[in-house]
Amino acid sequence: MKPLILLIGYSVFAGFQINPAEEVVVALDGYEINGLRVKSLVLPVSYRVVKEKLPSMLEKEEPAAVIGVGLAPRAARPILELAASNIASFTARDEEGKTLDLDYIDSVGELRVVKTRMPVENVLSECRRRGLEIRPGVSIGTYLCGVAGYIIMRYAWDHDVPGGFIHIPPSTELAMRHRLPNCMPLSQITETIRCVIDVVSAKASQALQQNSQ
Repeated sequence: MKPLILLIGYSVFAGFQINPAEEVVVALDGYEINGLRVKSLVLPVSYRVVKEKLPSMLEKEEPAAVIGVGLAPRAARPILELAASNIASFTARDEEGKTLDLDYIDSVGELRVVKTRMPVENVLSECRRRGLEIRPGVSIGTYLCGVAGYIIMRYAWDHDVPGGFIHIPPSTELAMRHRLPNCMPLSQITETIRCVIDVVSAKASQALQQNSQ
């Protein structure tokens, strides 16, 4: 079986009828590039589920790279997040009805920030070369995208693999359904995530080859 790139997205939340993050992740399931295969995973927008189960899912799958994708309703273009913290805090209820004043995602018990392990410059350069909009950002937040982003980045550092998180804007369909002022065609969002996968897979494939020597 080919090594995996684990692509993680979220299902619907906050009353939205669809979530383009889920649509993109599902569309790219099984995509193969540079000797690796994409395996997609869709999570519920539940703090309990993500905190309790995502770390064990990553350990079970042992991906050669991991990429998280989440909807940022106010974003105008995809954002490659550069860092995440182990703090969870949110007033908007998750899909289990939970709000949270403050919680530490892992057992460190204090503020900890981890950087992305994505090849940031290569991603930005290649995607822009293809005419795709993407920019770096440091606003991953402390809601569920921040939680998944932190777990993904921590796993990437602990296992020396590429890993990070990308926020995406609403798709055109979502914007029309909910009268949002900002949007991007779903096909363009999908191609942007595919571009990220292409770049990340090259880095992961190179690391696998070096480790096998």
